[in-house]
Amino acid sequence: MTMPWNRCKNLLMKYMYKDRVTVYRQQAVKDDDGADDYTVQAVYQELPCHLTQYGKEMQSGQNPREFFTKTDLRICLDPKYDILPNDILTITHDGQTFQLNAAKAFKYPTHQEISVRREEVMRYGRCYYDNKPCNSSD
Repeated sequence: MTMPWNRCKNLLMKYMYKDRVTVYRQQAVKDDDGADDYTVQAVYQELPCHLTQYGKEMQSGQNPREFFTKTDLRICLDPKYDILPNDILTITHDGQTFQLNAAKAFKYPTHQEISVRREEVMRYGRCYYDNKPCNSSD
């Protein structure tokens, strides 16, 4: 007897995948002079997904110049998409936008799970993500 994977996937899509993710990946390109260069380009846009916490606490630390935090979350989505380690994921969840970095995807017949991380740095009382000031929607 085979498992009804399509039925399970349809239920996940209907009841769980309320968030949206756009996946960005570094791509090799040629610049105007013909030299090798890299740019970040969207490879998937507005995919249905589910962003969740999964029991890990926020990690924090301090060095002489800054205070930093690392938040680990998890995203679930259809296994037909190839999400690679270090892809940049922009996820919209309940009106909030998160920019996160992907780890290796674990694929199952019905879905895939990807650990994602956000690292922020506090310098001089201001929050920075990817060397840009954080804002309330990040």
